[in-house]
Amino acid sequence: MKKRTIKFITIFLTFLAISMVMPSALVLHLNGDVFAVDLPDTALSPATSSDDDQQAAVNIEDEPEPDSEPEIEQQTEPEPEPELETELESEPEPEPEPEPEPDPIVTVTISAAGDVTLGGCPTGGSYNNFMREFRDGGSNDFTYFFKNVRHLFLEDDITVVNLEGTLTNETRNLGKTFNFRAPPEFARAFSSSGINAVSLANNHSGDYLAKGYQDTKDSLDAEGVAFFGNSTNTIIEANGINVGFFGFLTWVDSREHRNGITSAINDLRDRGADLIIAYFHWGLETHYRPHSQQQSLGRFTIDSGADLVLGAHPHVIQGIEVYKGKNIVYSLANFSFGGNRQPFDMDSFIFRQTFTFDNGVLQDTNDTEIIPVRTTSAQSYNNYQPTIAEGRAAERILDLIESLSNELNR
Repeated sequence: MKKRTIKFITIFLTFLAISMVMPSALVLHLNGDVFAVDLPDTALSPATSSDDDQQAAVNIEDEPEPDSEPEIEQQTEPEPEPELETELESEPEPEPEPEPEPDPIVTVTISAAGDVTLGGCPTGGSYNNFMREFRDGGSNDFTYFFKNVRHLFLEDDITVVNLEGTLTNETRNLGKTFNFRAPPEFARAFSSSGINAVSLANNHSGDYLAKGYQDTKDSLDAEGVAFFGNSTNTIIEANGINVGFFGFLTWVDSREHRNGITSAINDLRDRGADLIIAYFHWGLETHYRPHSQQQSLGRFTIDSGADLVLGAHPHVIQGIEVYKGKNIVYSLANFSFGGNRQPFDMDSFIFRQTFTFDNGVLQDTNDTEIIPVRTTSAQSYNNYQPTIAEGRAAERILDLIESLSNELNR
């Protein structure tokens, strides 16, 4: 028993020596016996970490750190190096190339035709004949009347005709033998065929009084067709050239008419017209030669500053006089004439002249073309559809114009 006690004490002291690293209660197994030993609270120094804690710290420190994601080196944009001024940058910027100057040579082509009466006289047979032809032959198409010459009018710069009649539904009239009118919508016959301007200076524009005259102007305005004559002077721009138009009904050469002509030309010049064209309603019906008062008034108009004089009313062809290098076309005859179903002469022509400007100055050229025309496309009656003449008809018309003109230019 004594030995056993000593041995136990020895073992106890041994464990006490290592109490610093053991828990506060020990369970000992000795020779099959179990001993429970309570350790004093002071066995562990409060100021000193236990070996277990140190061992735990060691264990934590010794554990390999988890693989951390590799640090990705953030790529930064390299700072731009200061731009070096190059020789190109240091030089002044080149001036833009100047725009090409406009061509100093400009041309304007004018086509002129004679009397155009749309509709006719409602109290006679001409109006009904015209409207029936428009319905049956033209299928109510306003291009019907000028369709055979339309291509000529579309290729020039300005086309002008004499509108001998009115565009109105007014019924009150002057009570004359012939009072011409067509419904207002017939203004489309001009706008759809390349006719840019019409003269209202004639003896039928007032057939339906002031109301009919105003309706005519309003109808033309609505279709973009210019008009002139009497107290109205008009300028149309073509290719940068201002073309002025004026016209008068002039049975005689009088001081009143001369004053009106001078005033119209001055007005157009003051408004910037570069080219001036007069269109007169004059002469004697069915006469192939102009009378002396036509000639004197035509020449006066050229002397006063006009560049071309046109004429209508005789309903037949008259010659062309070249006066001081400029043309006086005394009568362009009928063109699309609804006033007569069976006119005795259905020969006509289109007068075309090209004017040339050099740096805005009109040149002394006389570039003209005569296009022979029949006032109908039918053989034996008037269907109001002017058509370019061919063959013997063309030769006859051209020969007549040449003969009549030669008489005037001797």
